This record gives sequence, structure tokens and C-alpha cells, in this order.
Amino acid sequence: MTTVDPASFPPEFQFGVATSAYQIEGAWDADGKGPSIWDTFSQTPGKVHGDIAGDVACDSYHRYRDDIRLMSQLGVDSHRLSLSWPRLLPDGTGRVNPAGVDYYDRVIDELLEAGIRPNVTLYHWDLPQALEDRGGWPNRDVADWFAEYAHLAFDRFGDRVQRWATLNEPIALWVGYALGGFAPGRRDERAGRQAMHNALLAHGRGVQAFRDAGSPGEIGIVLDVWKRHPATPSAADRALADEGDDDGFRFFLDALRGGGYSWRIRERLTSAGTLPDIRDGDQELIEQPIDYLGLNVYSRIVVDSRAGDATASPASEPDQERHHGGNFLDNGLEFYPRSVYDALEMVREDYGWTGPVFITENGMADGPRADRDPLDDTERIDYVSGFLSWIARAIADGHDVRGYYLWSLMDNYEWSAGFSARYGIAAVDPVTLDRIPKKSAHWYRDLIAAHRAAHAGR
Repeated sequence: MTTVDPASFPPEFQFGVATSAYQIEGAWDADGKGPSIWDTFSQTPGKVHGDIAGDVACDSYHRYRDDIRLMSQLGVDSHRLSLSWPRLLPDGTGRVNPAGVDYYDRVIDELLEAGIRPNVTLYHWDLPQALEDRGGWPNRDVADWFAEYAHLAFDRFGDRVQRWATLNEPIALWVGYALGGFAPGRRDERAGRQAMHNALLAHGRGVQAFRDAGSPGEIGIVLDVWKRHPATPSAADRALADEGDDDGFRFFLDALRGGGYSWRIRERLTSAGTLPDIRDGDQELIEQPIDYLGLNVYSRIVVDSRAGDATASPASEPDQERHHGGNFLDNGLEFYPRSVYDALEMVREDYGWTGPVFITENGMADGPRADRDPLDDTERIDYVSGFLSWIARAIADGHDVRGYYLWSLMDNYEWSAGFSARYGIAAVDPVTLDRIPKKSAHWYRDLIAAHRAAHAGR
């Protein structure tokens, strides 16, 4: 078991938990909320594990006080949450839903009253269905729609929220528009690439809206990094690793920090006929200065040209042939905690980012439960300890890592996996929806308390 020294983190380091609106709120059509693309997708047979829609999720719309009480018991410094765009703007633009504004007012105020700083993401995958009906993310107008939504959020909540993110993991748009695995379930690679580019335009407009509002605090973006490692030193394996990184995080980092999409990306997408429509002024808009970078890091992906891209995921089975020497968790994910250090090194060395970084998501799904207590998640404790140890090493090596958000506060609706993947440090009773802390919750509480004690009086 890896141990982590709480004193190795600076006094101001923030320990938090993360959730997202669609995954926990439920109340999908309550109090004037409009449908999102995930409402439509999850309610379509054959799209989600078990054909269970996210209509109720964890019912946090009605039980948010229970969630905040749990966070208070954990002693977290910050809570990363997202706003539901269609709860605030049922039609995506225009008419504001007062009940939606009131809900987030209550959540934010009660978090602050509990001494928990809200870290708010504007977009965590739940586009209003009304905007999908107008073309969705592949429509360049989405940048204007997003700017209107961002202005509303900053105007209504910017006096109390000090940390914002424009987008969470925009690579999900590729899965949703090109591969069909996420909402809205389209399979059009050209549309997928255009959606990814337009998301960056929307990000730029969101940053501009934040600056225009004169809001205090900071704004950034959240990207997920699953760095590809070639299984062998062969040219074919290195090329496959480069292609995977380009399709994932480098597409966004090249535009945000590298002056535009790389020649490698442009050449390949041009050849495939999927290069997005890029216009004059796009790059200037995309590279609006941000205040911090959010990184979601769970593991690495080992690729072998003889077998294709061996994508690591909680649902995958460990494959020793393709993941040479891997250390696998019960859920099939490779345990490779150095991946967070590698991600931090990559953004500094390849993109010159020396500003603040938050590890905005890190966690693991529970493995099979048939032979053990479902609340005894010792493996999660080992996993988080391993990643925190590498984060501490990165801080010692000069990386400006300001905080860590454990995914997730509780078992929730895991997108296409439905309720089959349980990432929470608290279980949710399927009947009563009561939140029940797991062993990892008690461990995380003690870690946070020990961090504070280690720096008391300094």
C-alpha cells in the first residue's frame, strides 16, 4: 500500500470532491427545466447500460443538503460541480428559468455557509436539446449560444463563485458526434471534428464573457489526459501513440497553448476529409489567456500496432499481452499513478504552461463486489494514495499544483455505463437514495484533517 504524507502538500493546497449536474441532479423535467441531449439519449432504448435513464440519478436536486452535509463531514476545502445549461435556459438561449437560478443560488450559498468553496464548470456534456435541434456543437453558432449562457452564469453567480471552468473534457464531443457512444449519438467524423473546434471557440467566448463581467476569481478549462505509451520502441507503435495523443488532449492543447493545430493533425485530418472549418480570427479567440489549467487524469493507455489502440477504461478487461508489466485493478484499469506526473510534465515541457494547475478529476470505479463488503474499497484508498504521492513529487519538482478533486463524492450516473460503474467514496442506496460513506470516505476525511493539522499555526 502506498502511503502519502499530508504535510508534503502546501498549507493552501485544496482537497475536494467532484460531481456533475446530469450525473447527480435528476429532476430532469422539474420546475421548468428543459431537456438536455443526455435526457434524450438515456431515454432511448439501447443507448445506456440496463436501459436506465438518468431521470432521477442521485436526486441531488432535492437532496443537495445531504450532499453538502456529507462534504462537511469529510472536511473538503472545495466542491467541483457543474451547472445544467437547460435548467437555467430551457431553450438554450433567451428565456431564463427562475427556478433553475434559485436552485443554484441555494446550492452555492449553502456550500459557502459550510466553508466549502464552489468550483463551477459551465459545460459538463448536457447541451440543451433545443440547441441540438438547431445543429448542436457542429454549428458554429454554438459559440454565441455559449457566450449568452456564460454571461448569465457570471451575472447571477459570479459574486460568490471564485473559480470557473468553461468546458469539461471536450473530447466527449468526438465520442458523441463521431462515434455515437455518448449523447447525442451521432456517427459523423466530420461533424465530430467540427464540434471539437467549435467547443474551443465557445471556450474563448466564455473567457471573454468572464473578463467582460469583471468577475473576481479565475477561469480555466478542464482537459483529460490519457497519455499513450508505445508497447515497443517500433516506429509503428510510436506513430500510433502520437495519433492517439493528437486525437485526444493535443488537439485542444495545440490550439490553446501551441499557436494552432499542429501540422501533424492538419495533415491527417485533411487527408481524411475531416479538417474543421477554421476561419480568420478563430485562433486569436481560442487562445484567450486563462488563469489555471484543469487536468483529469486516471491512467495511461498502452498501444500496440499489432493489436490496435488498447484503450484503457474501467470496463475493459486487463490484457497482459498489450499492457506489458501492467499492474491492474479489480475493475480492469491499469494502476499507473505516475500518469499524473507525466501529464504535468507534458503541459510544462511541451506547452510551456507554468501557471496554476488543479487535478480536477481522479478516481476509480469499484471492482466486482460479489465476494466483499461493498463499503470496503481499500483498493480505492491505495489508488488515490498513489496518485497523491506523485502529485506531491510534482509539487516538490516545481509544478504549481493548487488542488486535487477526487471523482467522485458518491456513486452516480456514469453516462453510457449508467449505474454499473461506481466511482463514489459514498454509496447511494438504490431504494432510499441515502448516501452511505465507504471506507475511502473515512480515509479521505482523515487525510484532509491531517493536512490541516500539519500546517496548523504556520
